[in-house]
Amino acid sequence: MAIDQDEVKGVKDILWPDEKVMLTVKQRRVGPGGSVTVPTSVVATDKRIIIVNKANLGIRKDYESIPYKQITSVRLEKGLISSTVFVRVQGYDKDKGLLKNGKEEGEIDGLHGGDAKALADYLNSLLDTGAPEAAPQGAQGGTGFVFCSKCGARNAAGSAFCSKCGAKLS
Repeated sequence: MAIDQDEVKGVKDILWPDEKVMLTVKQRRVGPGGSVTVPTSVVATDKRIIIVNKANLGIRKDYESIPYKQITSVRLEKGLISSTVFVRVQGYDKDKGLLKNGKEEGEIDGLHGGDAKALADYLNSLLDTGAPEAAPQGAQGGTGFVFCSKCGARNAAGSAFCSKCGAKLS
């Protein structure tokens, strides 16, 4: 997996003491979803995703941190010019950052195809292995998930209602 050392330097002050950077990706400068002056960067560590939104020509940076235990699904949408990684996050404020405007699924768009695939594959590998960092809060044993019989969404083990459609879980 590719790691851009400039991106690592940009987040070194917010990394946790035992946290390791596993992958870095950046929005394209041109094309759908890209940003010519200040592309968004994503740093995937062994514990969380850090999304770096740059403003004022890169002078100001907003960091959005999403621990893997809150991510319930990841999907990749490939385009001709750029690709998008969609991330569904449980227990996350839907009015801020990745899920602003009440979206249930956040998107990281304008990525090079190979970068988007690498990010989606890395995140899905964490979800598939049931790694402790990727297990939802409160999950115990097994995969730590229950699937909704109505819509198929993955929910934290022990959840009473589906986080996507609200149906009662058995």
